[in-house]
Formats: sequence, C-alpha cells, structure tokens
Amino acid sequence: MEKSQAGLSHYLSGLFLKDRQVSKRVFNLVIGLVLIWGFSLNYLAVAYFPVEILQWINPWVLLVVVFGSLMGGCLIMLKYPLPLVSFLGYNLMTLSISITLSLFLQGFTAAEVALAVEYTAGITLLMIITATLVPKLFFSFGKVLCVIGGWIVTVEFTWLLFFGHSHDMIHLIVALSSCGYIGYTWAVACEYGETLDEAIDFGGMLYMHIINFFIRILHLIASLRS
Repeated sequence: MEKSQAGLSHYLSGLFLKDRQVSKRVFNLVIGLVLIWGFSLNYLAVAYFPVEILQWINPWVLLVVVFGSLMGGCLIMLKYPLPLVSFLGYNLMTLSISITLSLFLQGFTAAEVALAVEYTAGITLLMIITATLVPKLFFSFGKVLCVIGGWIVTVEFTWLLFFGHSHDMIHLIVALSSCGYIGYTWAVACEYGETLDEAIDFGGMLYMHIINFFIRILHLIASLRS
C-alpha cells in the first residue's frame, strides 16, 4: 500500500512538477482545456460574484491589486518552466480578469454581451483554422504585430490621458490586431510547442488575446447600437 501511494505521488510529481514533452494531440488538448478553464472562471465570476463588495474598496487600490495580480500571474506563467507553477500563474491572471469583467460588463446589455461572445467564438475559430492551414502567413506577421501593438499602447494611453476614454477607431484596430495575434500564437504553438508547460503558456497567451478581442468587439457593438 505504501509503495502504491509512493508510486502515485512520484507519478503526480513527475506529471505536474517536471516539464515533459507531449504529443501534438495532447499539446492541443491541453491548450483547449486551459482556455475552457479560463472562460469558465470568467463565466462564474460574472454570473455569481457579488460586485457590490468591490464598491467598498478604493478604486485605486482595486486597480493596483487587479493589475498587479494580472502582471504577476502572467510573469509566473511565462517565466517558470514547471506546469503546475505555470497553471497557478494562469489562474492568478484569469481571476484578476474575471473580477475586471464582472465590473466591466455591468455597462452592457445581455444581448450585446451575447453577440460579442458569438463574434469572438466564430472569429477565433476562423483564425485558428486559417493558422493551421497556412501557418507561414501568420509567421510573416510577427514583427508587424509587435510594432502595431507598441503603437496602439502608446496611442491609447495618450488618448485616455487627454480625453478620459478610448476611441472607436482604436477599438477597431486593436480588434483586428488581436485577430492577427490569435492566429500567430496558434501557428507558433503548433510549429514549436512541444512540452506540457509550453501548452499552458500558449493557452494563456491565446486566452489574453481572445479576451482582448472580446472587450474591443463589445465596445464596437455597443457603440453601433447607441
């Protein structure tokens, strides 16, 4: 019995505390499970988290905590080559986004959110299929997407600083670039991803791009309906 327990402990330790190569089928499955886990946490937070609790917290304190958790989780996920540690970092990241979404979605109708989810799911699937069929197309976008991303951050931060809100054109550009990032990340994952930890990392990056696209497309839908 003790040998059996020791064997199970050793197996689980080797599975989650040591990175190892996996087949492409398992690699893609892990990415899918990582995405499902993150979106499930988002749904549970939006549906059941008592947003009223956050109203008692100073907005600046809340912003610092959420942003710190997001960046900390992202760094933990990408820096440490251990599947369990990466997954814990991913959870920290998704929990901070879940809290943000529970507040953010208060300003939109259920119909707008549902439509944004439909667009996000459909376009994400389309990008993944395209990246699977023609990965070289997205490989050529890597440097361009990096430059666009840098300029977008600069322009949007400046716009927010002077006007207090983002612009629809910025949301559109970010949504389009997010499509590119989704395809690029999937293409790179399929081409170079080999280990369990890398599957979690790529799943986390895809999650961030998909959430970013969802937020931007939701803004555009609400703007068109207003």
